[in-house]
Amino acid sequence: MASEVNVRQGPVLFWSGVAVAEFGAIGPGFGYPWSPAAYAAAAALVGLGFLSVKAADYLRTEEARQRLLLGGYLAGALLVAHQFSATAHAPSASRVASLLIYAMAAVMAVWSHAAPGASRPALLIATGLSPGSLRRRLAGATDTVAVFRTDRVTDELRDLETRYGLILVVGDEHDPRVKERVSASGLSREIPDIAEREVVVAGPRRFKRYVGGALSRLAVPRSQIHFKSGQKV
Repeated sequence: MASEVNVRQGPVLFWSGVAVAEFGAIGPGFGYPWSPAAYAAAAALVGLGFLSVKAADYLRTEEARQRLLLGGYLAGALLVAHQFSATAHAPSASRVASLLIYAMAAVMAVWSHAAPGASRPALLIATGLSPGSLRRRLAGATDTVAVFRTDRVTDELRDLETRYGLILVVGDEHDPRVKERVSASGLSREIPDIAEREVVVAGPRRFKRYVGGALSRLAVPRSQIHFKSGQKV
């Protein structure tokens, strides 16, 4: 399994290959005469590619990041294809070598991009579950956060709060203070990285509908939201 570091290296490898291919293609005698403008244009285009890698870090969702990186791969591939189509038809060592380096970088980038990275951290937002169900859910997980709405706090829930960091929301389901805790603003305060998590919502239909609306306002991708009944958690 590729590590997160290796996955991040993929786009950098790809654009490094684009740079080698671009400058190899516009070298003196291979389609274009040596020209500062040609080198400046190639450098600017490749620079934009590297900037797109950096910009991906600032996008809110993983889906948007993947789209930007894949769009960069397509743009880089078309850039190199166009450049080499405009070069002299006669084969040359420089032309072939630069194209091979680009191809190797492209393969490595796509492989690392497609390789599964570390699994997403999880978030459970639930009500109406037994303490035993919560304990089973949290006992074997190191990257799961749980928010639990309950009418009253028991010793077992306090133990789960201490042992696993269970976030307790205490009060009647119609209490405005309780509803605020599981609203978009309340959840974003409790779990700042909520958009990066796989979210499981468990409880009665009304509770799931309310929490689902909050997750939608927080731009959590639908593919990361899973609604369960209490028995299936």
